[in-house]
Order: sequence, then C-alpha cells, then structure tokens
Amino acid sequence: MTEQPEPDNFLPQLRDALNGFSPTPVCWAVLSAGKEIDEQLGHLTDWVNWLVDRYALDHRTVPPCWNQHSAVLEELSALRTAWITAHSGDSFGDAPFRWHAEFAFARQRLNDWVARTGCRPGEHRSNT
Repeated sequence: MTEQPEPDNFLPQLRDALNGFSPTPVCWAVLSAGKEIDEQLGHLTDWVNWLVDRYALDHRTVPPCWNQHSAVLEELSALRTAWITAHSGDSFGDAPFRWHAEFAFARQRLNDWVARTGCRPGEHRSNT
C-alpha cells in the first residue's frame, strides 16, 4: 500500500464550500485598502502557491512578486475563480477540462505580462 500524500493546505478549506458554491469574481479595483484586500490576497496567495507547485510553473509564468503586478494579479484571480467554479458541485463534468484549455491561454498571457515587467528571480521591478 502506498502512502497518501498530505493534502494541499488550501484544499481542506475549500472542500466543504465547493458543493453548490459559485464564487463571486474579485474586483480588485474597488476593494478597500487593509483588511478587505489582505483577506482576498490571502485566499489568492494560497491558491497561487498550490497552482505553481501543482503545475510546476516557474518565475517566467508566475514570479515571486506576482502580487505586485496588477495584470498578473488580475489574471491569477480570474483563474482561481474559474477553477473554483469548475470544481464546484453543480458544475458540468467537463468543466475542469475546459478550465485547463483556458489555463493554457492564461499561461501565454501571464508569460507575456511577466516578460514586460523585467522582473528576474530576486529582482523586482516596479514599473508595472
């Protein structure tokens, strides 16, 4: 019998909420500074960490400073909302498959935006 891997940190938090849950997209531009942004960013950070690990994404797709670049943050936030929706209890069976198709397009956009930032591992540039 093989040993089961530890569950991802954020998945237990979502497990019960996914059945019948339809997330509301986050409109980052209207969030109040402080607690509201910190809470949403915390949820997104947990998911992004999982995504980077699960799909072996490197700094050219999701740099360590992703949350400091508005276009990258918006794309990852939209991906998270779509992922949760695709895995909710009331989604169609092919929803995760369709999410992966959209994820392929999103990775291309992320790569383009990250290339424009000029950021490198250990070197953040705040021009975007």
